[in-house]
Amino acid sequence: TTDGDAVYMHIPAVMKSRALVPTVVVLVTCIKVLLIPSYHSTDFDVRRNWLSVTRHLPSDQWYFYDANETTVHMLDYPPLFAFFEMFWSSPHNFLTQFLLSHDDYLDHECLALRPDHNNEPSAQCVIFQRAT
Repeated sequence: TTDGDAVYMHIPAVMKSRALVPTVVVLVTCIKVLLIPSYHSTDFDVRRNWLSVTRHLPSDQWYFYDANETTVHMLDYPPLFAFFEMFWSSPHNFLTQFLLSHDDYLDHECLALRPDHNNEPSAQCVIFQRAT
């Protein structure tokens, strides 16, 4: 055998097989699910606001809207991210509409247009944001 073959023989079988990518996807998904109830930062408040802005306002107001001069969380990410948020908050998104129709899965407050002083995401909203 060549030196390359000797090294290859010591690589675990899962890394040599086609199962590597699905195995990594499953492991990363499990880790992500385990982290759902963990600490969340103000990024969740910001993202909740972005979901509501892209759901309720026309795109020409996304970067300039200020709810009665009480929000500091206007969109500040590039438009591609804004359209990603619009996809998840859209009334035409079947999955989001299904989750909203069952209050146990996603509450309407998660996508409501609210000022910053009342912007705390619910547990359902955190799960929705972590999953998407």
